[in-house]
Amino acid sequence: MGGVSVDSGGGGGGKKAVDANINMVPMIDLLVSCIAFLLMTAVWVQTGAVQANQPRQSNQPAPPSDEPPQQLKVSISPTGYRVGITAADMQDIAHSPQQYDQLRTMLEARHTANQQNKEVWLQPDGAVEYNEIIRVMDIVYGIWGNAEDNQVTIRFL
Repeated sequence: MGGVSVDSGGGGGGKKAVDANINMVPMIDLLVSCIAFLLMTAVWVQTGAVQANQPRQSNQPAPPSDEPPQQLKVSISPTGYRVGITAADMQDIAHSPQQYDQLRTMLEARHTANQQNKEVWLQPDGAVEYNEIIRVMDIVYGIWGNAEDNQVTIRFL
């Protein structure tokens, strides 16, 4: 049998050994850290998502009407809210600890007065925080019902 001797001993050849030990512990630590960040990101993406469904088209044709549809508008600003259909109809709610209760009662009254209205238009000011807009959307969904059941559509101006 023939063979080759790969002696890396201290002979006079002057060649170094080709094999080297690589420490795998830092590589495994990096991999585990990346997996942890991936899992946390995947959970937070699902938690922070806003469910915004497009309205579905019905197969029934809409009955023709001469009146334009009345659009309920909620204007959101740092100083409070304005709720109404037309500019003359707008009612103000000042920024206070009871502002959410006042907004809820005003929207409930509008909903009971016009059951056919399935759209609410929100007009947030640029200085309004995102949490404030979500809170108003939650109040609207609480009064009209789920968007998944096609009971209300929230649009933005």
